[in-house]
Amino acid sequence: MIDNTRFSDVGQGRIDALLSQADSLFDYQWMRKDMFAELRKSVVQKGGYPTFSEQMQEQKELMFIAEYFLAYRSQLPSIIDECANPYEDEDIVLGLVEERQQLIKAYAALPLSRDWTRVRAAFPDSWRAFARRRDMKSEQQIYELRELLRLVDKISLISDILNKREGCYGLNLNYTEYKRNALAREEDKKMSRQDLKKLLLKAIDASRAFFWGNSSMAVVQAICTEDYAFDGTISDFERFIQDVLQNLDPPLNYGCPLNTISSARNSNEYLKHSISSWASFCQNDSRPMRLLTQLRTQLDRFKQEI
Repeated sequence: MIDNTRFSDVGQGRIDALLSQADSLFDYQWMRKDMFAELRKSVVQKGGYPTFSEQMQEQKELMFIAEYFLAYRSQLPSIIDECANPYEDEDIVLGLVEERQQLIKAYAALPLSRDWTRVRAAFPDSWRAFARRRDMKSEQQIYELRELLRLVDKISLISDILNKREGCYGLNLNYTEYKRNALAREEDKKMSRQDLKKLLLKAIDASRAFFWGNSSMAVVQAICTEDYAFDGTISDFERFIQDVLQNLDPPLNYGCPLNTISSARNSNEYLKHSISSWASFCQNDSRPMRLLTQLRTQLDRFKQEI
């Protein structure tokens, strides 16, 4: 079916941001862990299943958990069927990439998606806030919620497969062409050092309150590497970001002297992994995820001006 949905420039910019960050945005392992903890607390500590059933009728958070897990992996059988029965000339992995792009456009068209996009690992209670804002006794709102969760489930599953998470759900796929295209996308992400400096200057200035020390510059380095294909060495980046920081007015309280990034990596496990995996390592310290979310938001905002 041809997608005839039209978006404004702002709407298209939002879709582009969702597409570029889909691998991390649609990874909800951290949230499921929190939900399981809530379920255990409600079932085990508060009187077992009969009491839990009564609670679920009254508490929006528990009703939301139930709806989420009804949708969770519900789309997996159809994905496995697609992958197990390809057409002779079909590249399954590239097909999944294209399908995710269409699903994200459909997701962006849902009014509820703006609220859901704010459910981030950077704000561990954000899913609770989302649940409390819903009228769980409204048939229309329940319908809209289920439509959203079905889409999110399929986007998340495809993202897992593309990133080889969850053991690819037992699928044995050929990623050769996808990797080749990924290298091309990396080239497309690159911008000149001068343009990146201008972009970072504005984004960091708008995110001052989220920095907590020199080590927070390692978050900036990770974003530049993964989102903007910065290909210099660590020491090269430290000199690069120091040039940016020197142009801030007033100056930031923190800098990035030599060995800042290496020291931060040695002291923080999350920095040894790709950004999409950070949430599971930052359960006890939300600062990296909060800075990550804020910086990406501001970078997307100011990118339109470059």
